[in-house]
Amino acid sequence: MNRPVWLWVGLGVAFLGGLYFLQSILLPFLAGLLVAYAMSPVVRRFEQWGLSRTLGTSFMILSFFLLIGLFLFIVIPLIQPELIRLASRLPEYGQRIMASSKPLLDELSHYIEPQDVERLRQLASTYFADIVTWGIKLLAGILTSGIALANLLSLIIITPVVAFYYLRDWDKIIQTLDDWLPRLYEPTIKHLFIEMNKTIGGFARGQAIVCLLVGLYYSIALSLVHLDFSLVVGCVIGIMAFIPYVGAFVGFMLSIGIALSQFTEWFSIGMVAGIFIMGQVLEGYLLIPYFVGDRIGLHPVWVIFSLLAGGVLYGFVGILFALPVAAALGVILRYCLELYLKSSYYLGQTSFQQNESSEATPPSS
Repeated sequence: MNRPVWLWVGLGVAFLGGLYFLQSILLPFLAGLLVAYAMSPVVRRFEQWGLSRTLGTSFMILSFFLLIGLFLFIVIPLIQPELIRLASRLPEYGQRIMASSKPLLDELSHYIEPQDVERLRQLASTYFADIVTWGIKLLAGILTSGIALANLLSLIIITPVVAFYYLRDWDKIIQTLDDWLPRLYEPTIKHLFIEMNKTIGGFARGQAIVCLLVGLYYSIALSLVHLDFSLVVGCVIGIMAFIPYVGAFVGFMLSIGIALSQFTEWFSIGMVAGIFIMGQVLEGYLLIPYFVGDRIGLHPVWVIFSLLAGGVLYGFVGILFALPVAAALGVILRYCLELYLKSSYYLGQTSFQQNESSEATPPSS
């Protein structure tokens, strides 16, 4: 392998290592980069209309964060009481679920030893209590942690500033990076970056719309059947909808647990289950094909793997950027596969055979 390749590999390893060691302070800077990337086409459109880059950037940044603040100002007062009420009623829900499962356990007693049935009941009760205790401690730790508070404040304060400078100087940054590209490989690298931009941009916009529509659907549909905490459940599903199947699974388990403890008739519980079946049909056969399609080019299993790997390596920052990185790697891997399928190694040709076949091919007139 020649020296330039080793140089790029070394720079890549050093860059990833730096990201790993600096992950605790990266969130506001990467969030600002994400905001600037999303808004750059709009600011460029403002420039075409005769507005200066600085003025267009200021307008977009102010509008974006005002909308975020307005959204939080409206949504948090609606969700906070439901979250507090849900936390206070979790033990009661656990007792109701255990009581409703008693007929099933009694039925199992005909096939299982009584002491084993009692052991199952005790284990379920113990684990539910442990989960509730762990969740309460986790929430309390998040709310009281000084590091979490500092990270939140840095996200609120630093992100708008970073996003402004990124967005204002976006074209200069792109031009500088373009000037640094090796001239021999410039067309190939630029082609790959254009494909990455199309893939990531299309997926991000489409998935954001899907998350919003899915969250609205479940919030409205579950509230129509009078399920408690329908707004909280809808928000949870909408936020987690970018993870294939995981958001719907978590929301389904949460909703069925609430329904089992709230309703006494099976019809209402069946209605909740039917809402999720219909939601999966709408999401899988209508929303995702229309708004997302196959833009990311990754199998759902690899999407889940990339999210888990990003979370393990870089925490929340890794989860936030796992899909864009996976999409970019997908573009590179598809390009490498295309080169491989055209290579003499794949075709089983030697250099002599390639020269012979090229000489035998008559020139086109």
